[in-house]
Amino acid sequence: MQAPWSLIVGLLVANLAATIYFGTQDQVAAVPPPAGARSNSDDLPAVINTRLKQSLYDRFVEAFNSEDYDGLYEMLGPVAKAQFSREQTIEQFEKLVKYFQGIDEGGFTHSELAKTQGSTRLYVLYYTVRFSEGSELGEKGTLSITLAVKGTDHEIYGIRLYAGQ
Repeated sequence: MQAPWSLIVGLLVANLAATIYFGTQDQVAAVPPPAGARSNSDDLPAVINTRLKQSLYDRFVEAFNSEDYDGLYEMLGPVAKAQFSREQTIEQFEKLVKYFQGIDEGGFTHSELAKTQGSTRLYVLYYTVRFSEGSELGEKGTLSITLAVKGTDHEIYGIRLYAGQ
């Protein structure tokens, strides 16, 4: 009975040590792509080009850092807006700004095809970010933007910002 507990305690200590080590690194590291993820250039439709990926990131960060909640809401497409009221969405963005304070830097890391619905394809674009010094939830995180693409048209279905990598 003693050996299994020793192994479990040893693994917990190793996990804690690794968490502390990697959590204190100063550089924003790229999030490794999940299994089956696409890189930033593999088989994405032409509409999701480098310019669009950067533009989405820049628009989000500018609106987020300036607490432009209407600007953040206006990034969303009609389908996302139909799911949540402006007030609900703004309330959630206000909470994110409160906890993260702002985004100092970041960049695109990878994308993945999340789902296909008829002729519409849902892609998730991932960005690694570094939060402002006053962040209550750590300094590193991930921004994901879900895009619906149909032909040459696209709209944002969702935006997620979360701590950790």
